Amino acid sequence: MKGTPPATVSAPLADMGRYTARARQGEAPIGFLALPTSTHRGKLALRFVLLLLLSLFLGRVFASSSPDRAVAFDQYAGKLERGEIAPDTQAGVLEALAHMKSLLPPGDARRELRYRYMYCIMGLDASPEQAIAYAEKGIADARRLGYVDAEINFDFCRGSNQEALTTPRDALVDYNAGINLARSHENQRLVADGLTWRGSVQSLLGEHALALVDFLEAQKFYETSGAPIESEDNLFNIAVAYRRLGEQAQARDYLDKLLALGEQRHDRAQQLAAHMELGFLESEAGNQSAAESQLGKALALAHAVDSRSRGASIHLGLAQVDNLQGHYREALDELAKAQPGFARMGDRSNRDMVLLQTAEAHAGLGQYAVAIGEYGQAEKLLQESGNLRYLAELLDARARSYQALGQLGPEVADLRRLVKVGEALDRKAHSDNATLMNYQFQTAQRDQENRRLAADRALKEQQLESLERVRHWQRLALVLGGVLIVLLLWLALRQFRRSRKLHRMAMTDPLTGIANRRHIEQLARNALGHAGANGEPLCVLVLDVDHFKAVNDAFGHAVGDQVLVRVAQACKHALRRFDMLGRLGGEEFLVVLPDTSMDVAMQIAERLRRKVESLPLGSLAPGLQITASVGVAEAEHEADDLPELVRRADTAMYRAKDAGRNRVEVVARAQVV
Repeated sequence: MKGTPPATVSAPLADMGRYTARARQGEAPIGFLALPTSTHRGKLALRFVLLLLLSLFLGRVFASSSPDRAVAFDQYAGKLERGEIAPDTQAGVLEALAHMKSLLPPGDARRELRYRYMYCIMGLDASPEQAIAYAEKGIADARRLGYVDAEINFDFCRGSNQEALTTPRDALVDYNAGINLARSHENQRLVADGLTWRGSVQSLLGEHALALVDFLEAQKFYETSGAPIESEDNLFNIAVAYRRLGEQAQARDYLDKLLALGEQRHDRAQQLAAHMELGFLESEAGNQSAAESQLGKALALAHAVDSRSRGASIHLGLAQVDNLQGHYREALDELAKAQPGFARMGDRSNRDMVLLQTAEAHAGLGQYAVAIGEYGQAEKLLQESGNLRYLAELLDARARSYQALGQLGPEVADLRRLVKVGEALDRKAHSDNATLMNYQFQTAQRDQENRRLAADRALKEQQLESLERVRHWQRLALVLGGVLIVLLLWLALRQFRRSRKLHRMAMTDPLTGIANRRHIEQLARNALGHAGANGEPLCVLVLDVDHFKAVNDAFGHAVGDQVLVRVAQACKHALRRFDMLGRLGGEEFLVVLPDTSMDVAMQIAERLRRKVESLPLGSLAPGLQITASVGVAEAEHEADDLPELVRRADTAMYRAKDAGRNRVEVVARAQVV
């Protein structure tokens, strides 16, 4: 089920546990009535007869009404999930959820969970932290009841709130968990729903080709399974992916059709989404006046349907349009209107764009020093989200501000970085094209294979018709032969999967899930050879957790293991997409940084050190806090092999230890004894 972002409050978060309690109180089935002791046999017999008649009557009432309520609940919930009931205001959504709750059969824990996950996705209004806690409670209850569909939907709910709490990238863990669980239970509808959740995040992160592949795969299911409403909703996702890929004609075609359908059905929510996306499309095409018109229509509809989250996003889009038109004060006004909406929803995922547009407005007004400070804040957030497109925009704009202030050095540094980001965007564009071409090729192959299988199936049916005329022992032999073939294929597939699993295990550290020593050294040798052949810089980092033995001694090895797991995950998320991380052993990690100079490597090492230092470990043990020492070495291609390079980084790391720990050190070749 693909829901809408949480908006206005209907029921307090405490209702999370209140529904079960309500079912247990006041609506418990009558199975016992106390009878007072009496020596009067006639009164006793009369009471017994009345009790028997009352029990029979109530039993018949409950037997007839409870199934009816369950059927009514399932029918209504199904229509709401499929979009056959589609309120276009948040008040309407809350009213629909309240009606669904009124149909809930007393004491029905599974249907209560169904209501709760729909409430979590469609109507829950709370801070992201509270919403995540609500979803995690739902996941625990779903696992206890073995209700897999509910667990999957709570995964999706937790992911949508994780997007708002930190960054969209962090939500991928939850979306992938839901998709994998749906696939393992062969629930293709929930797989398709999960693909649309994940695709939306990938699109936000700039992985537009991967997003489009997810949306197209989901669309195949919606179209073939007779789900027209989900199919139509997913067309928005496809249109947005095409827009972000630069395929404006295809995106416009989708959006114009969806807008026409929304107007035909008087669906204000669909019209809102279409006008909003058309506004972004016009802005990217350079038609700012048309973009302003489309976004203005979207804003009016957002007010009409009481969508605060969409309204905040539209104000942010209008601020960008104003900046592009040189209306800088108007841009600041729009940003001031956007920020309360994001704050009201607890949505922090747009902080980078708010800061970027604020900085561009201040720069346009000549407030270059203020703008440079805001650019710096936005840059940190953009680096966390990995959005190269807006990072390029930031570097270009900040370079102009440095130029206006006469600061030549920082200007040149930003322009040099802009060139590298531009090259990365070019590589990304080529990668996107390759991904789409590969998907199209595989789809064509799959269709051709399906046609071949259909032809084979028809031929086999003809053969089976002729074989039916053959004696019984011949048919039996054929069946046994088929069973043998299937068994051999199953055994071959099992062996193949086992070998793949063993191969992965041989390359992966079993505790942290990152590359083990053998694998990271192999990756490092390959990267070093490539860098030497192409004259590219390469650096390695050796990171060692400080006083790790003391952690084991004080809190136990189980806590120590969890500390290593969290250190590995923190480092993994802090690194770039092409950086490589592995565990050398114990508490020591190796990081390989291809195409990276010493200056950049020092920045990355410092980022890793800060990540480790700021890890929240209080949940593992009260007062637990760790630091790390990092050694940095840059490859000298004419003289270095991998052991020598790692040895120099290791020497630098020990120098950091000797200098007081929790620091980054570098040792040049001439300094190594």
